[in-house]
Amino acid sequence: MATGTTPGMLDSGRRRKASGISFGLFLIGLGVLLFTGWWWPGIMVVLGLSSGAELIFRGQTARGIGSLAFFWGIALVFILVQEMSVPWNIIGPLILVGVGVIFLVRALYLR
Repeated sequence: MATGTTPGMLDSGRRRKASGISFGLFLIGLGVLLFTGWWWPGIMVVLGLSSGAELIFRGQTARGIGSLAFFWGIALVFILVQEMSVPWNIIGPLILVGVGVIFLVRALYLR
């Protein structure tokens, strides 16, 4: 029987490297936010980049892209709501419906 890691397991060196890359990107992002003053929704962009990069470097590309899209989607919704002056009584239900559709698609087709 061969020793080593199974496809779902990572060696500690690769895991440590992915965490280091993620934390480095997070700190760079915080520095950019401090410099620009774009805290909201900029922090969502930074969190998406950091978490997505860590998952991608751990070999979980689909989950990494999903995490990136989720956080960037939140930022995009808030930017659009601010720019278009859409009332929250319209946006709130649309967000809930969108999240519900995501859960249904994941449960029915992606597992």
